[in-house]
Amino acid sequence: MDAATVRTDDVEHARAEVGRVFCPHRLIPQSGVRDVRLRMEARRVGGVGVIDLDYGRAVRIQPAALEDFYLVQIPLGGGTVVRHAGHTVTSTPGVASVLSPYDVSDMHWSEGSPHRIFYADRRAVHRELTRLLGRPVDGPVRFDVGMAMGTPAARAWLRGLHFLADELAQPTNASLLDHAQVAGRFEQALIGKLLLAHRHTHTELLAEPAPHPSPGRVVRRACALIRDHHGEALTVGDVAEALGVSVRTLQECFRRELRTTPTAYLRACRLDAVHQALRAAGPGASVTAVALRHGFAHLGRFAGEYRARFGESPSATLRR
Repeated sequence: MDAATVRTDDVEHARAEVGRVFCPHRLIPQSGVRDVRLRMEARRVGGVGVIDLDYGRAVRIQPAALEDFYLVQIPLGGGTVVRHAGHTVTSTPGVASVLSPYDVSDMHWSEGSPHRIFYADRRAVHRELTRLLGRPVDGPVRFDVGMAMGTPAARAWLRGLHFLADELAQPTNASLLDHAQVAGRFEQALIGKLLLAHRHTHTELLAEPAPHPSPGRVVRRACALIRDHHGEALTVGDVAEALGVSVRTLQECFRRELRTTPTAYLRACRLDAVHQALRAAGPGASVTAVALRHGFAHLGRFAGEYRARFGESPSATLRR
C-alpha cells in the first residue's frame, strides 16, 4: 500500500508533489493569488487509489494526457470547470469529472473546492471490461467527461469509493485491504461498478442481450470451478473468463438454471468452508482471521449470512 501526505503553501512545491502522485502538469494560481494552501492525502493499493486534494485557492491545472490511468474527480464543495477531450463540464458535488488517459485537460478549480479523486490503472480498467464482456476490448475506453452522482448506480459506486478511502486510511495491519485476496476482489468490484454506472465507449456492448451457450453446461462447469477454487482469490469475473463467457452470460445462466447468482453460489461455498474451518479450529483461533482468509471483507454481513445458513453465530461454532 502506497501513501503520501503533503502540506505546503508554496506553488512550486505543490506542483512537484502533486505531479509525483499523478503526472507532470502546469499549476497556475488565478489572478490575485500568489500562493496555495495545499492539503493532500494520497493512498493506493493495487490498481486503484483515493486522493483527497485541496489547493485552498483558485488555481488552473493543465496536465498532459494521463496515459496510464483514469481519474474520477468529485468536488466536496465549490466547483471546477473541466475541459477534456473536446468537452467542457462544470463539476460540482453532484457532477464528477472523469478524465480518460488519452487527452490533455484544462481545469479551473475555484477557491474552497476540495476534491475526492478516484485513481484507476488503465490496464485494470481494460482487464475488468474484458471480464464483463467475455472477450478482449477493441479500442480505447473513453468515459463521458461528466458523471451525474445522483443516480442509484452512481451512489452505490460512491459508497464503495468511500469504503475504499476509509480502509486505506487505517494503520498498517488494521485494514481489510491488507489482505491481497480481499484487495484484489474489491478493486475489480469498484472498477466493474464504474464501468456499469457511467457511460463510456463500450457501454452499448455491455447492454447487449447476453447469449446463452448451453446454460446447463456453463453452470455445471462454473460450479465445479467454484467448488475447486473458492479458497483462492476467485471472483465471478475470473470464473466467466475461465469459461470464455461474459459476466452477464454467466449470471443469466445461473438465474435460468439455479435461480440464483454466481456470486451467491461462491459465497455459499465460502461460508461452508468457514464453517468447516471453525469446527476444526484449535485453541486461539479467530473468527475474523478465518473469515478474512476465505475472502469475507464485510464482517457484519458475513456474520448475518453465516447465522442464516447455519442457525448459529460463527463464534458459537468456534466454541464447540
